[in-house]
Amino acid sequence: MGGQTFDNDLAGVQNPSTAPAQLAEIASRRGDLHTLILNHPACYPQLREWILHVNPSAGTMMTAAQAPRRGRGGLCAVIGCGGAALLGFAFVAVLIVAGLVASSAPPDRPTSEGTTSREESFAAFDAERSRYYELYAQLEGNPVAPLVADVVAFRRWEASIANPQLTDDSVAGYARDAQTARESLEQRIADAAIRRANVSGSVTEAIVDEAGHGFIDILWDADTACGISRRADEGRTTIGCVSEDPLAVHLAPESQLGGDSGMRQVVLHELAHLYMRADSDAKGNQPSASLVLIEQGHFQGSSEVFADCYALTSLNLWPLTFEGRETGYGYICTDEERQLMRAWAAEVHAPMPQ
Repeated sequence: MGGQTFDNDLAGVQNPSTAPAQLAEIASRRGDLHTLILNHPACYPQLREWILHVNPSAGTMMTAAQAPRRGRGGLCAVIGCGGAALLGFAFVAVLIVAGLVASSAPPDRPTSEGTTSREESFAAFDAERSRYYELYAQLEGNPVAPLVADVVAFRRWEASIANPQLTDDSVAGYARDAQTARESLEQRIADAAIRRANVSGSVTEAIVDEAGHGFIDILWDADTACGISRRADEGRTTIGCVSEDPLAVHLAPESQLGGDSGMRQVVLHELAHLYMRADSDAKGNQPSASLVLIEQGHFQGSSEVFADCYALTSLNLWPLTFEGRETGYGYICTDEERQLMRAWAAEVHAPMPQ
Protein backbone atom coordinates (compact mmCIF):
# COMPACT_ATOMS: atom_id res chain seq x y z
CA MET A 1 0.00 0.00 0.00
CA GLY A 2 1.10 3.57 -0.38
CA GLY A 3 2.86 5.99 -2.64
CA GLN A 4 5.87 5.51 -4.78
CA THR A 5 8.90 7.36 -3.44
CA PHE A 6 11.96 8.68 -5.18
CA ASP A 7 14.98 6.39 -5.24
CA ASN A 8 18.17 8.48 -5.43
CA ASP A 9 20.36 5.46 -6.11
CA LEU A 10 18.20 4.27 -8.99
CA ALA A 11 18.13 7.77 -10.46
CA GLY A 12 21.92 7.92 -10.23
CA VAL A 13 22.34 4.60 -12.03
CA GLN A 14 19.92 5.66 -14.75
CA ASN A 15 21.77 8.95 -15.28
CA PRO A 16 24.48 8.45 -17.93
CA SER A 17 26.53 11.32 -16.48
CA THR A 18 26.91 9.76 -13.02
CA ALA A 19 30.58 9.63 -12.03
CA PRO A 20 32.42 6.30 -11.70
CA ALA A 21 33.13 6.89 -8.00
CA GLN A 22 29.43 7.37 -7.30
CA LEU A 23 28.61 4.20 -9.24
CA ALA A 24 31.08 2.29 -7.05
CA GLU A 25 29.46 3.66 -3.91
CA ILE A 26 25.97 2.67 -5.07
CA ALA A 27 27.21 -0.78 -6.09
CA SER A 28 28.62 -1.41 -2.60
CA ARG A 29 25.20 -1.16 -0.97
CA ARG A 30 22.67 -1.85 -3.72
CA GLY A 31 23.05 -5.36 -5.04
CA ASP A 32 19.66 -4.98 -6.70
CA LEU A 33 21.16 -2.34 -9.01
CA HIS A 34 24.23 -4.32 -10.09
CA THR A 35 22.77 -5.26 -13.47
CA LEU A 36 21.96 -1.64 -14.29
CA ILE A 37 25.41 -0.53 -13.14
CA LEU A 38 27.04 -3.09 -15.43
CA ASN A 39 25.19 -1.48 -18.33
CA HIS A 40 26.16 2.07 -17.31
CA PRO A 41 28.61 3.82 -19.69
CA ALA A 42 30.81 4.87 -16.74
CA CYS A 43 31.15 1.35 -15.29
CA TYR A 44 34.91 0.89 -15.48
CA PRO A 45 36.65 -2.51 -15.74
CA GLN A 46 37.63 -2.88 -12.08
CA LEU A 47 34.11 -2.10 -10.89
CA ARG A 48 32.68 -4.54 -13.43
CA GLU A 49 35.03 -7.27 -12.21
CA TRP A 50 34.12 -6.60 -8.58
CA ILE A 51 30.39 -6.78 -9.26
CA LEU A 52 30.73 -10.02 -11.21
CA HIS A 53 32.86 -11.43 -8.38
CA VAL A 54 30.37 -10.68 -5.57
CA ASN A 55 27.20 -11.06 -7.68
CA PRO A 56 27.80 -13.41 -10.64
CA SER A 57 24.09 -13.54 -11.49
CA ALA A 58 24.14 -9.84 -12.39
CA GLY A 59 26.11 -10.64 -15.54
CA THR A 60 23.52 -13.11 -16.77
CA MET A 61 20.81 -10.46 -16.60
CA MET A 62 22.70 -7.65 -18.33
CA THR A 63 20.68 -7.89 -21.50
CA ALA A 64 17.38 -7.94 -19.66
CA ALA A 65 17.87 -5.40 -16.89
CA GLN A 66 14.76 -4.58 -14.94
CA ALA A 67 14.24 -1.55 -12.73
CA PRO A 68 14.18 -2.73 -9.10
CA ARG A 69 11.40 -2.11 -6.66
CA ARG A 70 11.79 1.26 -5.02
CA GLY A 71 12.09 1.32 -1.28
CA ARG A 72 11.48 4.02 1.32
CA GLY A 73 8.63 4.55 3.68
CA GLY A 74 5.58 6.57 2.77
CA LEU A 75 2.19 7.43 4.27
CA CYS A 76 -0.94 7.64 2.15
CA ALA A 77 -4.44 8.98 2.61
CA VAL A 78 -7.60 7.52 1.12
CA ILE A 79 -10.86 9.45 1.06
CA GLY A 80 -13.47 6.90 2.05
CA CYS A 81 -17.26 6.80 2.29
CA GLY A 82 -18.86 9.85 3.82
CA GLY A 83 -15.69 11.89 3.46
CA ALA A 84 -13.79 10.00 6.16
CA ALA A 85 -10.08 9.67 5.48
CA LEU A 86 -8.31 6.35 5.74
CA LEU A 87 -4.58 6.74 6.17
CA GLY A 88 -2.16 3.98 5.31
CA PHE A 89 1.58 3.66 5.19
CA ALA A 90 3.45 3.02 1.96
CA PHE A 91 5.34 -0.18 1.44
CA VAL A 92 9.00 0.04 2.35
CA ALA A 93 11.46 -2.44 0.97
CA VAL A 94 13.92 -3.27 3.74
CA LEU A 95 17.28 -2.91 2.11
CA ILE A 96 19.89 -5.49 2.96
CA VAL A 97 23.45 -4.28 2.54
CA ALA A 98 24.92 -6.99 0.37
CA GLY A 99 27.90 -7.72 -1.80
CA LEU A 100 30.65 -6.36 0.42
CA VAL A 101 33.12 -9.13 1.17
CA ALA A 102 36.12 -8.04 3.20
CA SER A 103 38.41 -10.53 1.52
CA SER A 104 37.35 -9.53 -1.98
CA ALA A 105 39.57 -7.20 -3.95
CA PRO A 106 37.82 -3.81 -4.08
CA PRO A 107 37.31 -1.99 -7.36
CA ASP A 108 40.06 0.32 -8.45
CA ARG A 109 39.23 3.96 -8.96
CA PRO A 110 39.38 6.06 -12.14
CA THR A 111 42.73 7.70 -12.64
CA SER A 112 43.08 11.47 -12.47
CA GLU A 113 45.59 13.98 -13.70
CA GLY A 114 48.22 14.96 -11.20
CA THR A 115 49.12 12.60 -8.38
CA THR A 116 50.93 12.86 -5.08
CA SER A 117 53.24 10.20 -3.74
CA ARG A 118 51.66 7.07 -2.38
CA GLU A 119 53.07 7.77 1.09
CA GLU A 120 51.61 11.27 1.11
CA SER A 121 48.22 9.92 0.10
CA PHE A 122 48.27 7.33 2.88
CA ALA A 123 49.28 10.01 5.38
CA ALA A 124 46.50 12.30 4.16
CA PHE A 125 43.95 9.50 4.43
CA ASP A 126 45.07 8.64 7.97
CA ALA A 127 44.81 12.27 9.03
CA GLU A 128 41.34 12.64 7.54
CA ARG A 129 40.25 9.34 9.11
CA SER A 130 41.36 10.49 12.57
CA ARG A 131 39.45 13.74 12.24
CA TYR A 132 36.42 11.97 10.78
CA TYR A 133 36.15 9.62 13.76
CA GLU A 134 36.65 12.50 16.18
CA LEU A 135 33.64 14.15 14.59
CA TYR A 136 31.71 10.87 14.50
CA ALA A 137 32.25 10.50 18.24
CA GLN A 138 30.23 13.68 18.70
CA LEU A 139 27.23 11.81 17.28
CA GLU A 140 27.33 9.06 19.89
CA GLY A 141 23.77 8.16 20.87
CA ASN A 142 22.25 9.77 17.80
CA PRO A 143 19.90 7.25 16.12
CA VAL A 144 20.77 8.45 12.62
CA ALA A 145 24.54 8.83 13.14
CA PRO A 146 25.44 6.17 10.51
CA LEU A 147 23.40 8.06 7.91
CA VAL A 148 24.70 11.49 8.88
CA ALA A 149 28.32 10.34 8.62
CA ASP A 150 27.79 7.95 5.67
CA VAL A 151 29.66 5.35 7.68
CA VAL A 152 29.08 2.59 5.10
CA ALA A 153 31.08 4.46 2.46
CA PHE A 154 33.85 5.40 4.86
CA ARG A 155 34.32 1.84 6.08
CA ARG A 156 34.48 0.66 2.49
CA TRP A 157 37.23 3.17 1.74
CA GLU A 158 39.16 2.00 4.79
CA ALA A 159 39.02 -1.58 3.54
CA SER A 160 39.77 -0.64 -0.05
CA ILE A 161 42.81 1.54 0.55
CA ALA A 162 44.58 -1.37 2.25
CA ASN A 163 44.63 -3.29 -1.04
CA PRO A 164 48.30 -3.34 -2.17
CA GLN A 165 47.20 -3.71 -5.81
CA LEU A 166 45.71 -0.22 -5.93
CA THR A 167 47.37 2.33 -8.15
CA ASP A 168 48.83 5.52 -6.70
CA ASP A 169 45.98 7.48 -8.26
CA SER A 170 43.46 5.21 -6.56
CA VAL A 171 45.05 5.71 -3.14
CA ALA A 172 45.03 9.46 -3.74
CA GLY A 173 41.38 9.21 -4.72
CA TYR A 174 40.45 7.55 -1.44
CA ALA A 175 42.33 10.27 0.43
CA ARG A 176 40.24 12.86 -1.38
CA ASP A 177 37.07 10.92 -0.60
CA ALA A 178 38.00 10.88 3.10
CA GLN A 179 38.58 14.63 3.00
CA THR A 180 35.20 15.21 1.37
CA ALA A 181 33.48 13.00 3.94
CA ARG A 182 35.17 14.84 6.81
CA GLU A 183 34.24 18.25 5.40
CA SER A 184 30.66 17.12 4.80
CA LEU A 185 30.35 15.82 8.35
CA GLU A 186 31.70 19.09 9.75
CA GLN A 187 29.11 21.00 7.74
CA ARG A 188 26.29 18.72 8.85
CA ILE A 189 27.25 19.17 12.49
CA ALA A 190 27.21 22.95 12.03
CA ASP A 191 23.85 22.84 10.22
CA ALA A 192 22.33 20.64 12.93
CA ALA A 193 23.16 23.16 15.63
CA ILE A 194 21.06 25.73 13.77
CA ARG A 195 18.25 23.33 12.84
CA ARG A 196 17.40 22.39 16.45
CA ALA A 197 15.49 25.64 16.91
CA ASN A 198 12.03 24.46 15.62
CA VAL A 199 11.63 27.54 13.45
CA SER A 200 8.06 26.68 12.45
CA GLY A 201 6.93 26.07 16.02
CA SER A 202 4.99 23.03 14.78
CA VAL A 203 4.32 19.74 16.53
CA THR A 204 5.93 17.68 13.79
CA GLU A 205 9.10 19.78 13.59
CA ALA A 206 9.52 19.62 17.36
CA ILE A 207 9.41 15.81 17.21
CA VAL A 208 11.89 15.61 14.32
CA ASP A 209 14.32 18.12 15.83
CA GLU A 210 14.35 16.29 19.14
CA ALA A 211 14.59 12.86 17.55
CA GLY A 212 17.60 13.57 15.35
CA HIS A 213 19.21 16.30 17.48
CA GLY A 214 18.85 18.62 14.51
CA PHE A 215 20.44 16.29 11.97
CA ILE A 216 17.09 15.41 10.35
CA ASP A 217 15.31 18.10 8.38
CA ILE A 218 11.55 18.30 7.98
CA LEU A 219 9.76 19.55 4.91
CA TRP A 220 6.02 19.76 4.26
CA ASP A 221 6.35 18.87 0.59
CA ALA A 222 5.02 15.33 0.40
CA ASP A 223 2.97 16.19 -2.68
CA THR A 224 6.17 16.75 -4.68
CA ALA A 225 8.89 14.87 -2.78
CA CYS A 226 7.10 11.58 -2.20
CA GLY A 227 5.78 10.88 -5.66
CA ILE A 228 2.38 9.75 -6.82
CA SER A 229 0.75 6.82 -5.09
CA ARG A 230 0.73 3.59 -7.04
CA ARG A 231 -2.94 3.36 -6.01
CA ALA A 232 -3.92 6.88 -6.96
CA ASP A 233 -6.87 5.47 -8.89
CA GLU A 234 -8.34 4.45 -5.52
CA GLY A 235 -8.07 8.00 -4.23
CA ARG A 236 -4.78 7.57 -2.41
CA THR A 237 -2.33 10.42 -2.06
CA THR A 238 1.08 10.22 -0.47
CA ILE A 239 1.30 12.30 2.71
CA GLY A 240 4.67 11.22 4.09
CA CYS A 241 8.02 9.72 3.15
CA VAL A 242 11.70 10.01 4.05
CA SER A 243 14.89 10.74 2.13
CA GLU A 244 18.59 10.35 2.87
CA ASP A 245 20.00 13.11 0.69
CA PRO A 246 18.92 15.37 2.23
CA LEU A 247 18.28 13.44 5.44
CA ALA A 248 14.70 14.49 5.91
CA VAL A 249 11.12 13.63 6.71
CA HIS A 250 8.70 14.86 4.05
CA LEU A 251 5.10 15.39 5.16
CA ALA A 252 1.84 16.80 3.94
CA PRO A 253 0.60 19.90 5.80
CA GLU A 254 -0.25 19.12 9.42
CA SER A 255 -3.91 19.91 8.77
CA GLN A 256 -4.09 16.74 6.66
CA LEU A 257 -2.60 14.41 9.28
CA GLY A 258 -5.52 13.76 11.63
CA GLY A 259 -5.13 16.07 14.62
CA ASP A 260 -2.41 16.04 17.27
CA SER A 261 -2.28 12.26 17.77
CA GLY A 262 -2.48 11.63 14.04
CA MET A 263 0.40 14.02 13.38
CA ARG A 264 2.53 12.31 15.99
CA GLN A 265 1.71 8.87 14.63
CA VAL A 266 2.62 9.91 11.09
CA VAL A 267 5.94 11.57 11.90
CA LEU A 268 7.06 8.81 14.28
CA HIS A 269 6.24 6.19 11.67
CA GLU A 270 8.44 8.00 9.14
CA LEU A 271 11.25 8.49 11.64
CA ALA A 272 11.17 4.74 12.30
CA HIS A 273 12.12 4.15 8.66
CA LEU A 274 15.21 6.34 9.07
CA TYR A 275 16.17 4.51 12.27
CA MET A 276 15.77 1.18 10.49
CA ARG A 277 18.05 2.30 7.66
CA ALA A 278 20.62 3.61 10.14
CA ASP A 279 20.39 0.26 11.92
CA SER A 280 21.17 -1.45 8.62
CA ASP A 281 24.12 0.81 7.83
CA ALA A 282 25.58 0.37 11.30
CA LYS A 283 25.54 -3.43 10.94
CA GLY A 284 27.41 -3.46 7.62
CA ASN A 285 27.27 -6.97 6.16
CA GLN A 286 25.22 -8.32 9.05
CA PRO A 287 21.41 -8.17 9.07
CA SER A 288 20.01 -5.26 11.03
CA ALA A 289 18.26 -5.87 14.33
CA SER A 290 14.97 -4.65 12.87
CA LEU A 291 15.27 -7.01 9.91
CA VAL A 292 15.95 -9.95 12.22
CA LEU A 293 12.73 -9.24 14.13
CA ILE A 294 10.73 -8.87 10.94
CA GLU A 295 12.11 -12.08 9.46
CA GLN A 296 11.25 -13.91 12.68
CA GLY A 297 7.61 -13.13 11.92
CA HIS A 298 7.04 -10.36 14.42
CA PHE A 299 5.06 -7.31 13.28
CA GLN A 300 3.33 -9.50 10.68
CA GLY A 301 6.67 -9.72 8.88
CA SER A 302 6.18 -6.16 7.61
CA SER A 303 8.49 -3.18 7.88
CA GLU A 304 5.45 -0.91 7.67
CA VAL A 305 3.75 -2.61 10.61
CA PHE A 306 7.10 -2.39 12.41
CA ALA A 307 7.07 1.39 11.86
CA ASP A 308 3.45 1.53 13.00
CA CYS A 309 4.38 -0.29 16.19
CA TYR A 310 7.29 2.04 16.86
CA ALA A 311 4.87 4.99 16.74
CA LEU A 312 2.20 3.27 18.82
CA THR A 313 4.71 2.17 21.44
CA SER A 314 6.28 5.62 21.62
CA LEU A 315 2.88 7.23 22.10
CA ASN A 316 1.53 4.44 24.34
CA LEU A 317 -1.50 4.21 22.09
CA TRP A 318 -3.66 1.27 21.08
CA PRO A 319 -6.03 2.65 18.42
CA LEU A 320 -5.06 3.58 14.89
CA THR A 321 -7.98 5.95 14.44
CA PHE A 322 -7.65 9.66 15.11
CA GLU A 323 -10.39 12.22 14.58
CA GLY A 324 -12.30 9.83 12.36
CA ARG A 325 -9.23 8.91 10.33
CA GLU A 326 -7.80 5.42 10.44
CA THR A 327 -4.03 5.34 10.10
CA GLY A 328 -1.48 2.66 9.43
CA TYR A 329 -1.96 -0.90 8.32
CA GLY A 330 -4.74 -1.91 10.62
CA TYR A 331 -2.64 -4.08 12.94
CA ILE A 332 -2.22 -3.17 16.61
CA CYS A 333 1.03 -4.66 17.88
CA THR A 334 0.87 -6.82 20.98
CA ASP A 335 2.42 -6.33 24.41
CA GLU A 336 5.17 -8.78 23.46
CA GLU A 337 5.92 -6.89 20.26
CA ARG A 338 6.01 -3.62 22.17
CA GLN A 339 8.60 -5.07 24.51
CA LEU A 340 10.64 -6.15 21.50
CA MET A 341 10.23 -2.65 20.08
CA ARG A 342 11.50 -1.04 23.26
CA ALA A 343 14.54 -3.31 23.26
CA TRP A 344 15.24 -2.49 19.62
CA ALA A 345 14.86 1.25 20.23
CA ALA A 346 17.34 1.05 23.10
CA GLU A 347 19.83 -0.79 20.90
CA VAL A 348 19.71 1.76 18.06
CA HIS A 349 19.26 4.82 20.36
CA ALA A 350 15.84 5.61 18.89
CA PRO A 351 13.81 7.89 21.20
CA MET A 352 11.38 5.86 23.30
CA PRO A 353 9.60 7.22 26.39
CA GLN A 354 9.89 4.95 29.42
